[in-house]
Amino acid sequence: MNNPIPLAIASEAFLLLSFFIMYVSTGKSKKTLIIVLSIIGGAPLLYFVIDDMNSNYADANIGLGLAFMFTWLYSAIAFIIAIILLVVKKKADHDIPKEP
Repeated sequence: MNNPIPLAIASEAFLLLSFFIMYVSTGKSKKTLIIVLSIIGGAPLLYFVIDDMNSNYADANIGLGLAFMFTWLYSAIAFIIAIILLVVKKKADHDIPKEP
């Protein structure tokens, strides 16, 4: 992988999109938890991309590959949970009876 920066930006953007959807669809009490979880999901990839840029390894950087895999899996799980939360919120908002 010659330049992991574009792929890292795309991966982090998908992670932030997932957590933004989750942030919008949850109550006010869980917003700090969602921010902390998004930082936990994005920090390993950022660390290993910066590490890869600073030190040019002669062989394959296994840590960078594992960081990408972790971020992709974390993003996919967060996206699925965010969609479920969004659907549940929309259904709950729709089921509220309107008073005359």
